[in-house]
Amino acid sequence: ELRTNQNIHRVLPRAFQVAATEPCGPVYLTLPRELLMEKMKQVKILDLARHAIPLTPQADAGTLLKIADILLQAKMPLIITGYSGRNAGAVASLVELAETIGARVVTDKFRMNFPTYHPLCGGINPHPYFPESDVVLVIDHDAPYLPITAEPGPDTKIIHIDIDPIKQDMPTWSFPADIRVEADSSKMLPELTGIIRQQITPERKTAIQSRTQQLQSQHQTMQAEWHNLAMSQAEHSTITAEWLCHCIAEVVDENTIILNESITNSPSVARQIPRTIPGTTFNSGGSALGWGLGGALGMKLSAPDKTVVTLVGDGSFLFGRPIAALWAAHVYHAPFLCVIFNNKRYHAPKRALLKIYGENSYSTRTGAWVGIDIVPPPDYSLIAEASHAFGQKITDPTAIKPALEQALDRVRHGSCVVLDIIIE
Repeated sequence: ELRTNQNIHRVLPRAFQVAATEPCGPVYLTLPRELLMEKMKQVKILDLARHAIPLTPQADAGTLLKIADILLQAKMPLIITGYSGRNAGAVASLVELAETIGARVVTDKFRMNFPTYHPLCGGINPHPYFPESDVVLVIDHDAPYLPITAEPGPDTKIIHIDIDPIKQDMPTWSFPADIRVEADSSKMLPELTGIIRQQITPERKTAIQSRTQQLQSQHQTMQAEWHNLAMSQAEHSTITAEWLCHCIAEVVDENTIILNESITNSPSVARQIPRTIPGTTFNSGGSALGWGLGGALGMKLSAPDKTVVTLVGDGSFLFGRPIAALWAAHVYHAPFLCVIFNNKRYHAPKRALLKIYGENSYSTRTGAWVGIDIVPPPDYSLIAEASHAFGQKITDPTAIKPALEQALDRVRHGSCVVLDIIIE
């Protein structure tokens, strides 16, 4: 935020350079109105070559050797990553590392960090794997697990690689680790994999191949269970999130950019909508709702040749100022498809109340979920129509796929579309 124009010649080039080169999301520059209205005779643009952003750190050779040895000695290593995919090259590097050591990879929903169809992918939840994991490698993650639900065993070796492995801006952050490395994962992972390959013995290679086959079999079973789960709900009288996501997966291609703010339905999105290409999945890392609509608008403006689909809960849709977002998308020719997972409630706080208080909560005893239930819901399709977008409400499971196909065709021809899907 600038209050005077004294430093604007220095700050502006830096801001634009960061926005163009750093995978950190949008960069906001705020200036007061009186400064914006001030007449300026000239602006000095500094040489970017001499005012560049700092280089990211890399791990030292000794640390890399130590980590390589721990991973090679592991009987069942587990990799947990949150946002390493913010650097596109890190995706292939992580695949290479996982295949080299035969490790299962759990990837969070924030980015496309690891191909979901890869035989070493273990989904988005690491908790079931902790009992058998003797080494956990955390890469670029703010909250790799929920300690109240599950955590690695006391004898499990934990290694954390991150640009900020101690989370300096999070005072209550306290995840343990035996080794913390401040490094850019996109630089460190190839180096680590190279060292591991130099250290692998024939006996260890045989053990890794055997473990890989075991994990591949488990992955195939998991994928089959997820598919069967969706198909079993295809003929329900009401729409489920699993079936909705299965239908979405059938109509989008691998290059479609998907923004996910479906909140409590995010596990269904992760299970049913595979992602294999870096930069095709985005999720808000913030604690507030309302990111999905504006995010879709910005994404389409930045990637006009891509098809953009945003998945939001009904609460997220309301918080996203839909009239402003949809109107802007129309005016600035940035069409996208918005799919609303409409369960007629703010389900996250309701679920929390039930988990903590159960039958003793006032809302459970009285049935009055004040400030949580959105009943009767607004007609979101009419809000879309009022904002120069096409809107449609869907309650029939058999109507989802045709509606999605028609919606994507409208988007490709320049119109925003909002599909209000009423789910269980």
